[in-house]
Amino acid sequence: MQSDNTAELIETMFKVAHDLKDEMSFTSDLRHLSILQIRALHFIDCSDKKVSMTDIAEYFGIELPSATSLVSKLCDQKLVDRISDENDRRLVLIVLTGEGKKLLRQAMVQRKEKIGKLLSYLSVKQKSDLLSIFKTLDNELQNK
Repeated sequence: MQSDNTAELIETMFKVAHDLKDEMSFTSDLRHLSILQIRALHFIDCSDKKVSMTDIAEYFGIELPSATSLVSKLCDQKLVDRISDENDRRLVLIVLTGEGKKLLRQAMVQRKEKIGKLLSYLSVKQKSDLLSIFKTLDNELQNK
């Protein structure tokens, strides 16, 4: 009977996640943006509605002051703008600037290249197995 290697799997998952985070850091041409900042730009860009501070806070599971700080840093770099809602001037909406869109596209290209390089170390079968595992885990997480 094989021993259960769950503990080793958990430790390895955490190590790989940590190493991937380091590997996925963005270079100086992307202004040393954090992964959270890139994800925020992506969320704003891909949203099918205008994004508010509350939307950002809820999406990332952070408090409103933290979302405000995140957006302020992006505003300081002129990657996003704050605009007032046409119907409710008290509501502040967040939109990407042209520079924000350009930088986001660069980040996505860079991310694909880095992940592609990492995946190149795997065989076709290993990639297929990994995809199957991720899909299974994603399905379980979505059904919670």
